[in-house]
Amino acid sequence: MSTAIICLTARGYQLGQRIKNEINAVNPNSTVLYAPDRDYVDPADALIFNELAPVVQSVFNRNRQLIFIMALGIVVRMLAGHIRDKTTDPAVVVLDEAGQHVISVLAGHLGGANQLARQIARIIGARPVITTATDVHGLPAIDDLAREYNMAIDPLTAVRRVNSAIVNGRKVHIYTDIPLHIETGSQLKIYSTRDYPKPGSQVAYHVVITNRCLDEPLANTMFLRPRNLVAGVGCRSGTPGEKIRAAIQNALAGCRRSLLSLRALATIEQKAGEPGLQQVAAELKLPLACFSREQINTLMLNPSQALQRSDFVQKNMGVPGVSEPVALLATRKGELILAKQKYQGITVALAEDRC
Repeated sequence: MSTAIICLTARGYQLGQRIKNEINAVNPNSTVLYAPDRDYVDPADALIFNELAPVVQSVFNRNRQLIFIMALGIVVRMLAGHIRDKTTDPAVVVLDEAGQHVISVLAGHLGGANQLARQIARIIGARPVITTATDVHGLPAIDDLAREYNMAIDPLTAVRRVNSAIVNGRKVHIYTDIPLHIETGSQLKIYSTRDYPKPGSQVAYHVVITNRCLDEPLANTMFLRPRNLVAGVGCRSGTPGEKIRAAIQNALAGCRRSLLSLRALATIEQKAGEPGLQQVAAELKLPLACFSREQINTLMLNPSQALQRSDFVQKNMGVPGVSEPVALLATRKGELILAKQKYQGITVALAEDRC
């Protein structure tokens, strides 16, 4: 995760160096320090700037975590024109140059600013200042849960209502088959997904953790989508991205799975540069995992993998199949949940992580 530290003064520069070194000791080369063009700044240790505004614009769009060592008012004015959406905005924290307080300012839950504030506070012995209601009351927040377990929120608009229900002591039921390390109580209960919807009066919200698309969910239901699916794709050269995306969506619909649960696309190395595949991966903000003929052929030799074979694909690609084996190769001890589906010039298979 890329982190930018921005300071304005000599004491801020010294504090920024300390934080940068501590973070980079754990995650090498993940953090960059930005400092003004002054004689106390070592150009080998920081990127030099003359004006603050252009630096803020640059780092806001390029980094996932921003640490400002300056007055909060300066930061608010600098960020005002850049804030867009809680799902994409970076985590922002602000420190005073004496290192007494670390304030979580933006993207506290989804972006991880609250967690970052606590981390920096531990490093420098400061006090974290966190104002989100769930944290103030020591209660779990749904968007924090989504970030911690790498789940997509569906729909995002429900987050505020669910968190409000938790803070105000209303009943919220969470349904999951994934072990969750959260505090429960009389108002917050955890059940198996098989129990949805749990009968009970005055349940403010049901939160279901699943990659499945349920038939006719209750109106007061939101979903957390674990990112545990891989779409293996084979295609003819020049296949438009729109057709590839439509095929993937059709395959997901066929087995009642959510597009939000996709964590990767996969294909054979020869198709790594296929414009249509690259377009879809970029649109969905997913990595495109590519596998060699050797990896595919080795998997196909495994007698426990009863995968479909094609003489046409063998002749043209040097492997007996693409979509099924690459989907499996890209999963974590996964298994196919949808065998190869054929579309016009496209094949799609879906696999699900099992760990």
